[in-house]
Amino acid sequence: MALTAGRAAIMVGLCLIVAKSWAYIHTDSASILASLTDSVGDTAISLMSYFAIRLSLKPADAEHRHGHGKIEGIAALFQAAFLTGSAVFLFLEGLERFTNPQPVVDHGLAVAVMLFSVCLTLGLVLLQRHALRKAPSLAVEADSAHYAMDILTNVAALLALVLLFYGGPLWIDPLFAVGMAGYFLYTAYQIGRKAVDMLLDRELPEETRARIIALVSENRHVKAFHDLRTRASGMTVYIYLDIEVDPDFSLKKAHAVSLDVEEKLMTDFPNAEIMIHVDPAGIPHRESRHRAMYKD
Repeated sequence: MALTAGRAAIMVGLCLIVAKSWAYIHTDSASILASLTDSVGDTAISLMSYFAIRLSLKPADAEHRHGHGKIEGIAALFQAAFLTGSAVFLFLEGLERFTNPQPVVDHGLAVAVMLFSVCLTLGLVLLQRHALRKAPSLAVEADSAHYAMDILTNVAALLALVLLFYGGPLWIDPLFAVGMAGYFLYTAYQIGRKAVDMLLDRELPEETRARIIALVSENRHVKAFHDLRTRASGMTVYIYLDIEVDPDFSLKKAHAVSLDVEEKLMTDFPNAEIMIHVDPAGIPHRESRHRAMYKD
């Protein structure tokens, strides 16, 4: 599903580039230029995301025992760098238009193209959100965030064009371009931060860890658990923890408890890699590793 969303994003991006390029040539609008720059950036990001997803879905091999999921984080860093460059270009172009404002021509064409962009982008975002529900992916999430914001920026561009059509000041057009540059920088920061979190194995969010703890606690044979460690790599979530069971349990019964806990976790995290170590309850652990979380 992630690959389908990736291909759809590339096709939509190419359509928007063609439509907005045509509109910019005929209108010379800084608002259209800002939206065109956004679409070029989004399409480049979609291409990187698509190939990153393909690589991340490759199974683990002898040299990459944990798979290839972190390629999504590397691709996201390139996406952030590309967006930063686009922001600088657009900011400088907007400043130049402030000092040398240009009137917008053929408002009707510009408005029609922007309406087309809003409708096409809305359809893509709905498809991406559906894909994310099926299989979470940083690459698809980044793409979806861009295109969701594109709907708002396209609406803002429409508003700027309408104001110009009804005699608004010429500085509205470059003001929108500079505002878009600021949005690009903010988006680049958000993507870069998530990419670094993935590459540095940052713990999953507290609400996710809380859900893991709740699922483990459902098994009445788990007396306590400790050393819960989590991370994400591409679309795969990794969960490691130690559980404590009755020291009189046989190895077979202790193993059955471990399997039950794993199955409960897999219901909520179907793409997870889970490693559970079983300890006898009440046996002291090394202080450097012990992080006890006893059940109520």
